[in-house]
Amino acid sequence: MIRTGQAGYPEGTRSPAEGIRLVHQAGLNALELQFVRNVLYNPEKAVEARRTARDMDVLLSVHAPYYVNLNSVSVATREKSEEWVLRAMRGAEAYGAWIVVVHAAVYGDNGVEATTSRVISSLKRIRRKADDESLPSVIGLETMGRRAAWGTLAEISTVVGQLEGVLPVLDFAHLQARGPEALSTERLEKIFQEVSAVERLHCHISGIEYTDAGERRHLRLGEGLDHRMVLRSLWNSGLEATVICESTSPQEDAQLMRAFLDGTVEENLTNRLK
Repeated sequence: MIRTGQAGYPEGTRSPAEGIRLVHQAGLNALELQFVRNVLYNPEKAVEARRTARDMDVLLSVHAPYYVNLNSVSVATREKSEEWVLRAMRGAEAYGAWIVVVHAAVYGDNGVEATTSRVISSLKRIRRKADDESLPSVIGLETMGRRAAWGTLAEISTVVGQLEGVLPVLDFAHLQARGPEALSTERLEKIFQEVSAVERLHCHISGIEYTDAGERRHLRLGEGLDHRMVLRSLWNSGLEATVICESTSPQEDAQLMRAFLDGTVEENLTNRLK
């Protein structure tokens, strides 16, 4: 099963529960809560939203603040970054979200191995504290689009191999922007094989503008990335997945994704019956 949803509440949302209802009414079954600037929420409204999401079968995820840098030269900044992730995990627990998406680090003056080592050390501390607080959400490490940012799939896989409760989050626009080559059916097959052990894959998709340095900005679906190729390859992989649209028109484009996937399923079923 591939769930489709949007990043952030629909326009005009007056409460978290209403936002979830609007997502459901739009024919979508996933929503990523955006704690990207701060982790602020009303506990009572979070409980209501959690109940509404369960009743309407809308799977919730959370995006942690952008300020996280687990490789900062400043110990204080690394400690603050760890606290931001924990705050997002507390928010995830309040809403019943299953995964917290994190932009983990930038390289700075460190190489890949040193940066990865710091990321692992920080995540171990975060998971320890999360377990002490009974915070069960998974930490999702997002593949990053800028070459200055830590977060290739290989780097993330190294961390996932050493820590429980941590999974890769595939951002297809970022994978396209960072390269080393454009996404193709063949490259996507290899990527899905690498993550085949993940029980439920969490993904982001959008259009993308990029330069030699990587990601520049997100665009509407279909601009700079063949989303149909991505979705078809994902469906053919047989993986359980959630795809969150992060385009500049997230609900409309998420509905386009849903329609395409439903058409792909129908087409394949028809072919099998012939």
